[in-house]
Amino acid sequence: MPERPHVKYPFEFDGCWVLRYHIPYEIQYYGRTHHIVVTIFKEPSVHGRIQVGCEGRPVAEYDELTPGDVVEITGDPWRVVQVEYRTHITLERVADGNEEATGAQAGE
Repeated sequence: MPERPHVKYPFEFDGCWVLRYHIPYEIQYYGRTHHIVVTIFKEPSVHGRIQVGCEGRPVAEYDELTPGDVVEITGDPWRVVQVEYRTHITLERVADGNEEATGAQAGE
């Protein structure tokens, strides 16, 4: 029986990844488990926050996210497509690796 290929983003579908509000996601990256959690705020306008951690330490935090912002998660750029209050943030893969992440406070 052939071994199943490793999928870095098991929740990605057709180049999009819907991160649900307050649902922790785990991603394997260079043999380490990274945890991703999304929080969405209503005031002063709807915006989101993505927190990335590894081994109990923060790696990056992206705040004030609105559609069009680009973030980097475990080495890959993603563009924010949609932010729905208390529901989800939808990300799409950035095809051009020249985009820069915005709003990041890297910890590693």
